[in-house]
Amino acid sequence: MKSKLVWGACTSAVLLLGISATAQSVLADGTETLGPPSIPIASGTGIVGAGTGLRDGPGTITLDVPLGATVEQALLYWGCFGTPGGQDDTVTVNGTPVTGTLIGGPTQFFGDVEGATFRNDITALGLVSDGLNLLDIDGLNCNFVSNGAGVLVIYDDGVSPAEAIEVRDGNDLAFIHFPPPLDTTVPQTIVFAASAVDRTADLVMFFHSVAIDAPRPTAVDITVGGTTTSLNNLLGSNDGGEWDTVNISVDVPAGSTMLTVQALSIDRLATGDLPASLDWSASGIALREDVPPTLDGRITGGGSNFTIDGVRITKGLQMHCDLRDPNNFQINWQGNSFHLLDLTAANCTEDPDIIQSPPASSPFDTFNGSGTGRLKSGGTTDFDATVDFILVDAGEPGVDDTARIEIRNGVGDVVLFVEGFLDKGNFQTHKD
Repeated sequence: MKSKLVWGACTSAVLLLGISATAQSVLADGTETLGPPSIPIASGTGIVGAGTGLRDGPGTITLDVPLGATVEQALLYWGCFGTPGGQDDTVTVNGTPVTGTLIGGPTQFFGDVEGATFRNDITALGLVSDGLNLLDIDGLNCNFVSNGAGVLVIYDDGVSPAEAIEVRDGNDLAFIHFPPPLDTTVPQTIVFAASAVDRTADLVMFFHSVAIDAPRPTAVDITVGGTTTSLNNLLGSNDGGEWDTVNISVDVPAGSTMLTVQALSIDRLATGDLPASLDWSASGIALREDVPPTLDGRITGGGSNFTIDGVRITKGLQMHCDLRDPNNFQINWQGNSFHLLDLTAANCTEDPDIIQSPPASSPFDTFNGSGTGRLKSGGTTDFDATVDFILVDAGEPGVDDTARIEIRNGVGDVVLFVEGFLDKGNFQTHKD
């Protein structure tokens, strides 16, 4: 069952224990506290985010969405500082102009300089899909600093249980030497039903304005199960000046009902450096549900597929759902080859919409896995290559079986991607 998540802005320990629906309903986006977005947020099985700094000119967001997943929503954020009227509400994404909604600010920074955050739902543009995405961001022209941009994606992998997903966004600016409320951010808290087992929450956060020119201390505090973890000096224009994306998986102990996160302009490690100013633009969280164990069995067979360029890919395989040996996966194309050395992950599931007839050969029909192996390409051998794949046995004689395979070299470049129905081949799933 999907857990219900409630996320509110809290300013005291008393409020942390009781977040009212009324308090949430008056928020729409947020200035000096993140608020619920003023647009509907999609459901899905997970979230992921990435960004790029734009202080020194155009940048590229490099985003990985799990292979085979459907992008349910892609939210683009950008932030900047400028004098009144000097914030820019328009950028281009892969050459397409995008105009954003002001969701927080302008908030006074110093003098007549103000910070602001903009958002646009770019899902319908079709610029984000599963696998590797490269989004070129250009055209942000703020008259003080064009800080950066990030994209938050909600996806459905078609396998995992639906997750409880919440997003909060706006423009919460903080610098330790500014007067309240600008000296700190407002803690954000989610409340959820307790579980009898440990779980994981995936947290994505966007920040702009953290300077790149010198060490500038910060902290991100995460409290769950009565324990606070402090991530000191995590921020620092890690996506390029001046943008930070944080992707963190947080352990949620059994029985926990609350998680709080807060970003701080503070020198907690006493480095003597001036703490950074920061502008918290967005947070997204996905609380993973209990995932049933993978089904038992193995998959065998082979056959060929064609890439969109007409290249024939041949393959042969035998792999086990529980990772036990032997696990063999050989892929060949145009003088290149990949040989699986280690099957590192496998999830075998039964899709009720797939009827393996004739015959019903095992408890599962879909093998979703990944591993590492030896790639031979262009006369070189790479022992750090990786493969991600989804193989489907849709019954005999194999004409409806499908394969989706992505191979990357040791530095992460995609060297092969293919998906579609098998040609002259067959997958067979078996009971062990």
